Amino acid sequence: MMRLVLMSVLLGSIGQIMMKSGSDRVGPLSLTPSTLLHDIVRILRVPEFAMALLLFGISSLIWVKVLARSELTHAYPLGSMGYIFVFLLSALLLHEPLTAQKILGALVIMLGIFIIQR
Repeated sequence: MMRLVLMSVLLGSIGQIMMKSGSDRVGPLSLTPSTLLHDIVRILRVPEFAMALLLFGISSLIWVKVLARSELTHAYPLGSMGYIFVFLLSALLLHEPLTAQKILGALVIMLGIFIIQR
């Protein structure tokens, strides 16, 4: 089950990176009733968004399998590993800064996951 959780969370995390990359390319969106359709078309024309949606979809399907095999109270905290993956991937791929505060926060999350899983 842990392998499935890791796959689901990692795919979702990569999807987040793709979404961020795509949002940098699409520019500002107003998302008002009068521009909503136009904004959606602009979003869907950015390949990173299509990839992100695909990854989120696959991640969700795997997550359904995880939930079918385990208790929600056991599986859901493991989803917090997404914060760790996004933190690391953002630093590696998007060159976002690794600050002491972010590192400490990631360590606290990992400690929380460890405590809950015991």
